[in-house]
Amino acid sequence: MTTSIQTKDFALDDLLRKIPNQIDSLRSIRETFLTDAVLLGEIPSPTFGEEERIRLALDRFRENGMEDPTLDEFGNASGLLRGTSGESAILVMAHADSVFSAETRHVLEVGSDHITGPGIADNAIGLAAVVALPKLLEHLNIRFKDDLLLLANVKSLGRANLEGARGFLETMRRPVRAGICVEGSSLGRLSYSGLGALRSEITLNIPNDYDWSSFGAAGAISHLNRLINQLMEIPLPKEPKSKMIFGGLTAGSSFNTSPRTGRLRLEITSEGDEVIDELENLLLEICEQFSLETGTDVQMETVAKRQNCGIPFTHPLVKTTRSIMHEAGIAPKVDPSTGDLNALIRAGHPGVTLGLTTAQNLHEENETIQLDPLYSGLAQLISLLQAVDGGLCEE
Repeated sequence: MTTSIQTKDFALDDLLRKIPNQIDSLRSIRETFLTDAVLLGEIPSPTFGEEERIRLALDRFRENGMEDPTLDEFGNASGLLRGTSGESAILVMAHADSVFSAETRHVLEVGSDHITGPGIADNAIGLAAVVALPKLLEHLNIRFKDDLLLLANVKSLGRANLEGARGFLETMRRPVRAGICVEGSSLGRLSYSGLGALRSEITLNIPNDYDWSSFGAAGAISHLNRLINQLMEIPLPKEPKSKMIFGGLTAGSSFNTSPRTGRLRLEITSEGDEVIDELENLLLEICEQFSLETGTDVQMETVAKRQNCGIPFTHPLVKTTRSIMHEAGIAPKVDPSTGDLNALIRAGHPGVTLGLTTAQNLHEENETIQLDPLYSGLAQLISLLQAVDGGLCEE
């Protein structure tokens, strides 16, 4: 056993020594993946509307020599890069959807040190890295024993509730050694656990027989304001760590008319599954009580509910990732995921989420990524794939 550990240590040290040269080599072929990033990023790809971006990803899989590029029943695009043995596979995935609507003008500005435009960080650059991976590996003269299974998954964000990733993983028959979820933002991100979460949409309607003359009568906006104030009074535990975020409020269409309908979107995250269950029940009770007391109709819809999951901090995959980050000059920032990693781990596969570069103005139309840190981000991804392929990340 000691000999095996020493052998792995030597192999990891050899791998780490090559990272600085990889970073320099990747700088020389920046156009390989930046072209893909712009082409993919300028195609609108809202959740449930990713078809055109997925078609381009599938075409790029074919052009880059992927075997069996496939569009599955869920709308995901995948391709296989054959290894020398192919006894198992390493899954590399990036979500193709964006928070921006199809009506948003998707034009990217490419500068010498940055790219700016809606969705470039989340997640056009992450998807471009996955699509371009075969060419990057060819340039670096890297071959794997394992197959590489590359996935551009759809329906990840918001109401989609990881539908694309879950569907792919539930129907996949290929043995997977480990999985890596690729996000554009931010460099240093290290997620090895999925955070428990509850996403809800509360709809408040003013009924036709509403008594506008009663004490406290008001339109939907005023009522939702009162409801939000009540929700903010909910005591959230410090342990397990928990928080509530109000993500969206919509109501009304004019200056001088009280709206009859309004909607509130919120998310609760917690490291305790029991907290998620208790708060869901409490929210339902508050909505019911508010309806009775105000004469309004308040309904809460649970859009998504996820349990906590993860691999230990001491898992070899996490330890190796940290070593690679250190050698690449990247400071790890542990960040539990509410994204595709949750689906990956709950499907029984060890995995991590990595960020590729630094970003500003996330989820704004002037979202921006920096190019210089991107080479370190790509090098960490490729080095981790080499480590998994070399058996350095197994318990």
